[in-house]
Amino acid sequence: MADLNKFLGGGGKTVKLHDQRERLREADETELRDVLNDLQGEMFNLHTQAMMQQLPNPLRIRHTRKLAARIQTELSTRRRKTA
Repeated sequence: MADLNKFLGGGGKTVKLHDQRERLREADETELRDVLNDLQGEMFNLHTQAMMQQLPNPLRIRHTRKLAARIQTELSTRRRKTA
């Protein structure tokens, strides 16, 4: 299980965008895939909480979705470089 707080922040701490991008570039492919899988589970939980109106921070959905897109972009960029 990957540490999502490394990319999203947690406990009231936020991660700056440039730090997030740097961490994505430094991470290896298996770690990025693990984080992406964890994000998908996190998105499911966030949507479930939103439907039940128990979501403490609605912006977390947006941040999670954008991080997943950034990881997918990084993975596809790496695939194109090796091809």
